[in-house]
Amino acid sequence: MQIKSLFFNLILLLLSLIVFESSTFAQTKINEVLASNQLAFFDDFFEYDDWLEIYHEGPILNLAGYYLSDRADNLTKWQFPFDDAGNTTVLPGGHMIVWLDNDAEQGSNHATFKLSPDGEGVYLTQPDGITIVDSLTFPQQQTDISYGRECDGCEEWIYFNVPTPDYSNSVTQLTTPLLYINEVLISNTNNLLDENFEADSWVEIYNPNSFQVNLGGYTFSTLEGDSYTVVDNLPWETTVEEGGFLLFWLDGDMEQGGHHLDIVPNISSGTLILTGPDEDVADVYNYEVALANNSWGRVSDGSPSSSWFSTPTPRVSNTLLIIPPAPLVINELMSSNLLDTIDESGIHEDWFEIVNTSEYDVDLAGYYVTDRLNNPMKYQFPLGIPDSTVIEPGGYVLIFADEDGSEGWNHTNFKFNSSGEVLVLRSVDGFSIADSVHFPSLSLDNSWGRDIDLTGEWRVFTAGETTPEYCNVCTSSISENLLFPLSEFVCYPNPVSANASIAVSHPSELHDLKGRVVQRFLYAGMHVITVPRGLYFLKENDSDISKYNVIKIIVE
Repeated sequence: MQIKSLFFNLILLLLSLIVFESSTFAQTKINEVLASNQLAFFDDFFEYDDWLEIYHEGPILNLAGYYLSDRADNLTKWQFPFDDAGNTTVLPGGHMIVWLDNDAEQGSNHATFKLSPDGEGVYLTQPDGITIVDSLTFPQQQTDISYGRECDGCEEWIYFNVPTPDYSNSVTQLTTPLLYINEVLISNTNNLLDENFEADSWVEIYNPNSFQVNLGGYTFSTLEGDSYTVVDNLPWETTVEEGGFLLFWLDGDMEQGGHHLDIVPNISSGTLILTGPDEDVADVYNYEVALANNSWGRVSDGSPSSSWFSTPTPRVSNTLLIIPPAPLVINELMSSNLLDTIDESGIHEDWFEIVNTSEYDVDLAGYYVTDRLNNPMKYQFPLGIPDSTVIEPGGYVLIFADEDGSEGWNHTNFKFNSSGEVLVLRSVDGFSIADSVHFPSLSLDNSWGRDIDLTGEWRVFTAGETTPEYCNVCTSSISENLLFPLSEFVCYPNPVSANASIAVSHPSELHDLKGRVVQRFLYAGMHVITVPRGLYFLKENDSDISKYNVIKIIVE
């Protein structure tokens, strides 16, 4: 009888353990995540790092021995330690923050990996290293806007403009701040193309505040009754940075992204109204329409008076002073670095290479790089350190795209999307393009580079072929491989696509078939073609008539 009773109690114990484990499995959730943290919430070391919040509804739970990972093929990437119950125990109905900063020496709540702001998976696994308690595949993120369950433990996921780390998930209704409709171009035939290479009407919003504003949930409307509310699930496309500008396309093509509105204006003067989610009006703006490719905008950003702009200034200040870029070229990049180049901290990070193609020193200080067309001034190279930022003639410099500016001037505030995206280098005016490249999805340790250096077509360089801070195809010395021999008047490529870059060897002018000057190139180097398709003539600017040269240019 005693043996029977003992066996019965053992069965009850096993059943209770199974019930406890299944209960924990059902009640422990990944609740909120922030993969691009710059100002939202700092750790005990006053560092703004990626973080993840765990929510637990059941009895008190010590997660010692459990695992967190961002790889489905390696669920045991980081284990909660066994020797710090204060940081590994979550109370009933409680929350736990884990810092995903690859900085485990800072404490038992700091994991050995970071998250990608471009979106990826994250997994919470039981101590057996196999059974997944909860998992999340989160989409792309906007800096300081978290992605979390609509309420603690709920199934629905949303974005939080005000993150809620260590607190119950809830939406904070923000008051509509001061914003300006700053510039409008209705008759756009070739001024600016969207990411689908379409010339559509556009409107620019200016944010004068010291904080970013997500325009998801805001409504654009007209006096004629057209109205469209901006989607709230694409914050990386709908957020205007502090003191920044954001462009919306008035094209009716909402499927092309969050910054495309279901409003197609008539080619005539009109009124645009911007209203916040709280139904307060942010701005009302009366615009004019006249010549094609001439915009109507505020004389200075946010000012009450407006005027025509024969040179529109989308995504930058209306008082912009054009400063042409030096002849700098993006020569090679890597978006998925596993075993290739390491940075100063010994970490494998995304990188890109800039080359000075001139015969004089060029200082990168004040230049901008970005991986988002709608945020042209995303990262600016710092001023005042010429011993670091100056590139010698024909010199290479390596920049790490690792979202970790604390490691030095050559570390940007963004990472690359391994699925492919754009990279743009702009002059100190934040507008004029020195060079740009759209790169595809790249395999681990493969780079995307020019063949030949500086002017050649782009191609994949496989692992072992990559050449950070060195020539890609070393067929000659760098001095011989500069953009052009100074004595020869040439350009490349020809034919050239509209809105693409062309390199010219001398200051020159582009003339149409009627002899009119349609574009000027004030210096030798890379320039963006701003004229429509057609046949043109490139004339060298030189007072010496004996050096007069003309090249026929085809714009495709």
